[in-house]
Amino acid sequence: MALYVAVCLLAALSALAESASQGHVRVLGVIWGTSIGLVLAHIYAFRMSTRLIAAGQLPRADRDLALSQVVGAAVVALLCTIPVLLISPTGELDAVRLLLAGFIATVAYFVVRNSGASTLASATYAALSLGAAVAIAIAKNVLSGH
Repeated sequence: MALYVAVCLLAALSALAESASQGHVRVLGVIWGTSIGLVLAHIYAFRMSTRLIAAGQLPRADRDLALSQVVGAAVVALLCTIPVLLISPTGELDAVRLLLAGFIATVAYFVVRNSGASTLASATYAALSLGAAVAIAIAKNVLSGH
């Protein structure tokens, strides 16, 4: 969920053409509005599909999984909030985009590295994963007319 939110935020923030008069408030609104909206939609779909599969029940393990997904999304939104609060409105979008790219690449690196891959293989996977995330963000913006 954290990666999903990160890719969607990358797309949303790349499409955002900020004016100096709107400043931090607009960027924070996009970060938190997108993150909360994605979490709500995901939890809704998750609960419906889990209940369908589990004959109307929502097992504890599935509730725990849903909670961990909410936490993952919140962590990404909080991380993105930090540069907005610390950097001037003229540089905040670039800083948040770089933070998201770094987050995506770092997660991808450690996923592969923890499976026993070499440093080079992990770095290559991280670069390819980041490239895929950027391609998805671009496709999302192109398809939505941004």
